[in-house]
Amino acid sequence: MFSQAEVQPSKGRLIVDCKEAPETSADLRDPACLAAVLRHLEREFGIEAVVLSHYVEKQYGPRAMEALRKLLALARLMGQMASREPSPNFPGTPRKQVAAKCAACVFNPHALFGRLREKVLGDFAAFHAEFLTSAEALRRYRDAGCTACTAATANDLIYLFREAVNFGEASIEAAPPPPEVAP
Repeated sequence: MFSQAEVQPSKGRLIVDCKEAPETSADLRDPACLAAVLRHLEREFGIEAVVLSHYVEKQYGPRAMEALRKLLALARLMGQMASREPSPNFPGTPRKQVAAKCAACVFNPHALFGRLREKVLGDFAAFHAEFLTSAEALRRYRDAGCTACTAATANDLIYLFREAVNFGEASIEAAPPPPEVAP
């Protein structure tokens, strides 16, 4: 579902085939649809509009594209954060043992920011929940050999939080005004 897409470079459009999906799922508000569109956009350049092709086509223009680009920017940021190597400090412990401990750690940057990245590319509400759960667990985590690494991860989470807030504020500003209610 949503795996077939065609790029029309001359029109700057990405057309996603949604015919296999239920009609209600052919909408960027649907997490599976959003995830598929974002994955297609990650691989393309110069896209100015997205068309969801079902029996009726829905085209998303500049406002939606701005929000999608900002979501992709958040995902790229998390990808960069995920590339940071852990910085353990366990004097006297064999390297293999330290590496195994870091590999199994839920706060390992690769694991933590990889999970968050997957969530933001699929379901922003799930990203929010995972972010809160991870931040709270990190706040309570205490291991003397992990202090430098968890401090760096906490700083990354603070920066990511600020970027997510900026995304939310920009999305609200870009949203069309609510319809007027007749008295």
